[in-house]
Amino acid sequence: MRRPSPLAIGLIAALLALGWQYLTVRYNYQGNWSALFYTGEVTPLPPSLAEEGTYRFAASPGYDGMYYHLIAHDPLLRKGLSSYVDNPRLRWRRILVPGLANLLAGGRDVRVDLAYLFVTIASIFFGAFWLSRFCTLHAYHPIWGLFFLAVPAVLVSIDRQTVDTALAALGIGFIRYYGRSPWKGLVLLSLLPLARETGLCLTAGTMMAEVRRRHWDRLALAAASAVPYAAWVAFVHAHTAHDGTPWLSLPFRGIVARTLHPVQYELTGRWVTTAAILDYLALLGVWLALAFVIHLFFRRPLGLLEWCLAAFSLAVIWLGKADIWGGAYEFGRTMSPLLFLLMMLSVSTRQRRYLLPMAMVLPRIALQYQPQVFGIVAGLLAR
Repeated sequence: MRRPSPLAIGLIAALLALGWQYLTVRYNYQGNWSALFYTGEVTPLPPSLAEEGTYRFAASPGYDGMYYHLIAHDPLLRKGLSSYVDNPRLRWRRILVPGLANLLAGGRDVRVDLAYLFVTIASIFFGAFWLSRFCTLHAYHPIWGLFFLAVPAVLVSIDRQTVDTALAALGIGFIRYYGRSPWKGLVLLSLLPLARETGLCLTAGTMMAEVRRRHWDRLALAAASAVPYAAWVAFVHAHTAHDGTPWLSLPFRGIVARTLHPVQYELTGRWVTTAAILDYLALLGVWLALAFVIHLFFRRPLGLLEWCLAAFSLAVIWLGKADIWGGAYEFGRTMSPLLFLLMMLSVSTRQRRYLLPMAMVLPRIALQYQPQVFGIVAGLLAR
């Protein structure tokens, strides 16, 4: 049997994600595709969008995707929508996905939602395509590229339209290209922090790798790749109020505090209790990922992957914001670069143990899908 090409794997991944979204929108959200932005009932919306018939989740504050949805309607901060966003300076820095959506829509509000959904699906296509290419370069079957759909950030983005799928896709593409086609890699590296500022960890990791290799010209190019992000940050800071979010703390303070408080919410039923248990399992998965990275520094020569893992691990160690550590739907998404970089290391070294951290995070992410799965099955059986 002929092997599928990486291009085919990318298309299959995109179609699987789109198929899921179609089923859940039809059977759980009355055919209203705006439900994928997960807008809360108690969250105020600008009149222009409130009239669109945006799906609202009852008694819910919503989720991050609803803010990026607003940014896609006002990427250059000209329509006054920043007053409806919880932290404009933070959110607008992550311009890549909402900005591309607005660009594809030609700036027309009526087309922005569809364009945004397209950007998410396109990110899934490229992520699976690049991961499949990476796998084939290391003598794996191309179908392993479908594991891109198992990255926690990707599953959360499919469900709630966060911007993290683009970060995951660009990160995998960067690792795949940088060693063999540096200019392609540098283009992707320049886009990473525009998707989410944690992309700078890969910039830092690349710079550390080039310092170690004494490749001073490539070090300068890696540093220069952050210039577009710096320019965008300057624009955003000139048009938004100060962001006083306390992201950083003493080393390990955030993760240790979360470890010492395994229950973060009232256990009101079996589902919530199961969620709390799986949240803690996911937290242990992050600990295991950090242990793997520390171990790498004592056991093998360090390449680009290892340096990027080191840079991101330092960010995890210093991260102190409590709500990020609250549940796996938050920290599993935020820390997905640590997980997919370990997944790629597993491919390049053929050591499956590096897949364990992601395997420990995934059950909690999958549990969040359970009510939708039941709704789809009930809808199909009722036909």
